[in-house]
Amino acid sequence: AVVVIDASEGATDREAAIAGEAERSGCGIVLAVNKWDLVKGQGQAFVKDFDDKIRFQLKFLEYAPILHMSALTGDRTSKLLETVDRVAAARLHRIPTPELNKFLEVVTAAHPPVSPSRREVRILYGVQTGVKPPEFVLFTNVATDLHFSYERFIVNRLRESFGFIGTPIRLKVRRRKR
Repeated sequence: AVVVIDASEGATDREAAIAGEAERSGCGIVLAVNKWDLVKGQGQAFVKDFDDKIRFQLKFLEYAPILHMSALTGDRTSKLLETVDRVAAARLHRIPTPELNKFLEVVTAAHPPVSPSRREVRILYGVQTGVKPPEFVLFTNVATDLHFSYERFIVNRLRESFGFIGTPIRLKVRRRKR
């Protein structure tokens, strides 16, 4: 989904609602700021402030790339298509199970997991169960869920380590059956 944001208005509730639906349905998302030609010459500080404001307004899309473009002049429209292709490829990326488990071992050794019940939790292993969007199942010793902040931590590390740009990542936690 390409969510088009007017550069003169910024992100509104309408864009947030559309982006939220796209995220819930598992779409890859690119934020395209159109009419950039109207605000282009305002300096690097303006660009940073503008992007920070969009990130604040659309907090749940911290993983979505932001592109500044102009449909009128055609400026950076080719970059949009390249980014859409990159997001589509990221949605199809599969991580081999041994590689995923090495990743989980390193991450959990540095930052052990916590659960809402405060019991000691160990992530025993994980598997990728799907693509479009990428979906992972983590098997633990006791927990059927992890603290929301730890889930976000794992998702962010997955995105950082394996390049899941512009796509939501689904994470499920299961207690290993004996």
